[in-house]
Amino acid sequence: MKLMSKDDNFFFLLGSLLVLFFMSAMVHQFKDDAQDYVLALIILCMSTSIVGVHRKQTFYRSWYAVMITVAVISGVFSLFDDYDLSLVTLFSLLFFVLAQTYSALKQVMMPTKVTLNQIVGSICVYLLFGLSFAFIYLIQLELFEAPFNGLEAKPWLDNLFDVIYFSFITLTTVGYGDISPALAIPRFFVFLESITGSFYLAIMVASLVSSHLAQKDA
Repeated sequence: MKLMSKDDNFFFLLGSLLVLFFMSAMVHQFKDDAQDYVLALIILCMSTSIVGVHRKQTFYRSWYAVMITVAVISGVFSLFDDYDLSLVTLFSLLFFVLAQTYSALKQVMMPTKVTLNQIVGSICVYLLFGLSFAFIYLIQLELFEAPFNGLEAKPWLDNLFDVIYFSFITLTTVGYGDISPALAIPRFFVFLESITGSFYLAIMVASLVSSHLAQKDA
């Protein structure tokens, strides 16, 4: 059996993202008051996702560790009524996901050799785009009054899965209409995400196909 190596790093990231999305749905559907569970799940998945980062990349590991620590501390404080550090938590989570996206993009764009890890990586980048915009929408829910139709004003952990759902139906340009932006700034990010999703798929497919053809001709 082939052992997991640094060359299979995207499998860790894909696994953690899928677990996060599915378990968030489970908690949202079957547990009414589960903010602490959701926060613990996010931190666990973030920590698991950096397992695949090569040990020699000390900068990335240190940067991820700092953001995870900030998210844990601010998130725990936000669970108490006397403190509201939601924006600190959300910005640290957003920066973490953006750093993961940038790191993954550097590895999957125009690869010299198309491997299963590269294909999994391209899927991870697509999922990270959706998660990044989800945190952007959650930040807007904290900053603005009623920025989205179909989303109530409540703690961001309670809105997490609904916002993830909205983000991905926007990224895929499905747009069911059950949640929609009500203000100009949210609308800007919504159409930006739609454009990002469409162009990413076209560019990534073309990149993988051209790399595969070049690999066959070599």
